[in-house]
Amino acid sequence: MKVIAGKHKGRNIAPPANKDVRPTTGMAREAIFNLLQHGKFMKAPDFVQDENPSVLEGRRVVDIFCGTGAMGIEALSRGAGHVVFIDQNPRVMDLLEATIKHIGEGPNTAFIRSDSTRLPKARNTCMLAFVDPPYNKGLALPALKSLANQGWLGHGAVVVVETSRKEDINLPEKYFLVDERDYNNTRIRVLQYRNPEISA
Repeated sequence: MKVIAGKHKGRNIAPPANKDVRPTTGMAREAIFNLLQHGKFMKAPDFVQDENPSVLEGRRVVDIFCGTGAMGIEALSRGAGHVVFIDQNPRVMDLLEATIKHIGEGPNTAFIRSDSTRLPKARNTCMLAFVDPPYNKGLALPALKSLANQGWLGHGAVVVVETSRKEDINLPEKYFLVDERDYNNTRIRVLQYRNPEISA
């Protein structure tokens, strides 16, 4: 696995520490970041934006069920300001921390070992979140609820959810679908979290 674009383009991403980790494919990863950087949804009249015209540049990001950290690393490579990586697998997190140190992004990252459906309280709100739970286990919904309830998302935050094509999600309150794409067995949903009572 390699970083696709940005300042770390071509750098290796450490492979999964065990067979239970399923990294986002390169094709799906590239498609996701194309959506985030050029998606038409950003011009929709109901899409909430602040003074920053980019979904990614300079943003605080949280990557839950992070596994290899491929999504968060790609975000850093393309200009994200800070990424919090969250996973409950200690071997996965040890490997990811070593990768982050190797590419020199230590000051721009944080690591939390936690169940991604039962997140701790956030120290800062994020404006971009990646949610990539194991397929077909019904974990996306409780993860989305936990992100909201524990204060991880600012008003207008974009949330990218990756599931199998077979999985349906009844979106929790304050989440809105802004784009949806299928890539082989994978379904990518781009959501926006809208809660005017909070700010980034």
